[in-house]
Amino acid sequence: YLASDHKSFMRFAKKSYLQQVFLTDELSYLTCWQATFLDPQLRLEYEGFPVPANSEIIITHCHTNRSLAVPRNFWTRSYFGKEYEVICHTYLDSHKAEEDKNYWVIVTGNPSDEDGTMIDRPN
Repeated sequence: YLASDHKSFMRFAKKSYLQQVFLTDELSYLTCWQATFLDPQLRLEYEGFPVPANSEIIITHCHTNRSLAVPRNFWTRSYFGKEYEVICHTYLDSHKAEEDKNYWVIVTGNPSDEDGTMIDRPN
């Protein structure tokens, strides 16, 4: 499960020093996440509805009420190449709306192609 907890002096992200995100095998309230609609004025109307595939959403941690983010300026090298740090932090612009660092897309597979995704599919 994907989990997160409040930042402390002992628990924080390695590069950004913000709230860390980690994997665990225990199901608890630290692993509870909520997908919210991108437009803040329509969030209450879409609350409880199924999440549409291939659309941008914001994933919020239920325990800390912070959004899942990839700041793209903190990265490490691994066997798989350059990997960006995934953290829990809500980035807000001057209008108190989430920035694109907090946007996520759930991409579904293309059933007609073995290796393709719905984004690769022609219209």
